[in-house]
Amino acid sequence: MEKKDLLFFCSMCRDKSPEEIEQIKCTIPHTVKIYKRGEHIAYQGDKVQHLIMLLKGKVKTEIVSDSGLTLPMEEIKSPYPLAAAFLFADDNRFPVDVVALQECEVLYITKASVEAQIAKCPGFMRGFMAFNANRMQYISERLKIFAQRGIKAKLAYYILSHEKHGTFNFGRSVSSLAEYFGVERPSLSRAISEMVRDGIITFNAGKGEIINANLLSETIS
Repeated sequence: MEKKDLLFFCSMCRDKSPEEIEQIKCTIPHTVKIYKRGEHIAYQGDKVQHLIMLLKGKVKTEIVSDSGLTLPMEEIKSPYPLAAAFLFADDNRFPVDVVALQECEVLYITKASVEAQIAKCPGFMRGFMAFNANRMQYISERLKIFAQRGIKAKLAYYILSHEKHGTFNFGRSVSSLAEYFGVERPSLSRAISEMVRDGIITFNAGKGEIINANLLSETIS
């Protein structure tokens, strides 16, 4: 893997010019596999034995319960690591199913090779650690949203989490937000409309303003 592909993790190389990067001959042993649309890249419970990078394409992740119920988690676009935070865990298993939404190119780096790169490159080490810390913050936020009872409570929590000076921006479509919450789009749209009707928020094209912060806070369970 050439140095340009390490830019995702390497905090030192992000500030270098293309010419400087070209002069740094940094490679990591790896393999690449192609997955067709609909193929599983990983199953929930599989061992995480490599640093897995989605180089091209898009995947979805799902949690499957013992009863067979499937809970959509998120869609991930390349370039992005898959389950990197679990590589060095004692129980290093995929927490979700990973399914290709389109043809995907996936790169695999062994755990030993990642350890060697961390040892020789401080920038890679810092980038790898920062990514995993940020990922844990993201998961923590998802868990807080799932803990809210009811769609309006989830919506209120999300709005307050993204509020700046009384305004908010979802940063995603209503369909994407519904998937993020694990609810149906029509149900989320109805909750938004009811909050607008009740004078709690204004809303237009993913952006809005908080009109009654007290009522919004009271909506959270």
